Amino acid sequence: MIPRLKVNYGVGDLVRSLRPGHRGNRPKERLCQQLRDYFGVDNVLLTPSGRAGLYFILRASQRPRVVVPAFTCKAVVEAARLAGKQVEYVEVDRDDFNMSAAGLEALAGDDAIVLATHQFGIPCPIEKIVDVCRARGALVVEDVAPAFGTRSNGRLTGTFGDAAFFSFDSRKAINVPVKAGFVIVRDAERYERVRSAYSAEIQPLPGRLGAKFWLTGLAYQLLGRPLLYRLFHLLYFQMRGVFVTEEPELDLRRSPFYRYDISGWQAFLAAEQMARIDEIVERRRANYRKLHTALAGCEAIELPPVDERQEWVPTRFAIRARGDKLDYYRRASRRGIDFAFSFTYLASPPAYTGAHRLASSVLNAPYYLKLSDDEIERVGEVLRSIDAEN
Repeated sequence: MIPRLKVNYGVGDLVRSLRPGHRGNRPKERLCQQLRDYFGVDNVLLTPSGRAGLYFILRASQRPRVVVPAFTCKAVVEAARLAGKQVEYVEVDRDDFNMSAAGLEALAGDDAIVLATHQFGIPCPIEKIVDVCRARGALVVEDVAPAFGTRSNGRLTGTFGDAAFFSFDSRKAINVPVKAGFVIVRDAERYERVRSAYSAEIQPLPGRLGAKFWLTGLAYQLLGRPLLYRLFHLLYFQMRGVFVTEEPELDLRRSPFYRYDISGWQAFLAAEQMARIDEIVERRRANYRKLHTALAGCEAIELPPVDERQEWVPTRFAIRARGDKLDYYRRASRRGIDFAFSFTYLASPPAYTGAHRLASSVLNAPYYLKLSDDEIERVGEVLRSIDAEN
């Protein structure tokens, strides 16, 4: 079975991460410097997760309102609520999954922080959003958790706004067990406020929890093997009759992904991937192109936008089922193709109909760094066979 997820790192990487020289602060310092060099910024702070990065950015600001896309991960809304903010929503464009600048006209103000998400790695109209926010006094925080390495008009996403947060979780362009992330902040004074908020609340990762994360990373790596994944899918999904890992309600507790610092061994794994970031970016772009070619003409689904300028680094290949999404998923999984789900449960009210229509239709085809050409061809064969049944 072709899984919905494969991680970048291997068993050997995990073993090497436990060496004494790959623990402690040295790997963190190396990773921070790589990120400074890559983004051309001075102010980088490692965080336990992308959501924690957002949380600490918001904790460092007195502004009471946060404006977010109506189609977004519930973790974003949870982080804003945990930071004590009032959350407001903007409708999204069904073609690229992102908010429009025009939708901000009535909401951007000097008491607001606007969250500009580059959903699935597809850049939002960030320059227009920044212009609207600058004119009205709103701060712009870029959500680059799904878009590490994506560019807009030649410029890296995450470098347009006042601050940005990123994720290294297992589905992202760079991934570690189980989560990690970082923030970049343009202004030095604002960065110090974020760093102070972080230092006041963060604790070292407990050894037992770190061991659990490491073992989870090992499990993720092993489940990249087709036979093991098929068994896992049968036991974890099919027999339980559950196909998503999301919960319908917001979780407003400060989980370990807000409380504990990134460990040295996690930073080591991220740094090893940063050392070959150009290769990772090109491979993901190539796989995105190949999937588009393989699925061209499929009538039961709509494909995501084409990256015409070869600037994106998508984290998902988000198709939209034209009929019953769950039925489509089951037919594909019976043929050995597993799909991931994104934002099945939204925090935005039902009045945001465009966002909720997207949530009812989006499935994520297998798409990751280690996706092979044979697997891409097989995905195309299966989805065309589903077309032939309709």
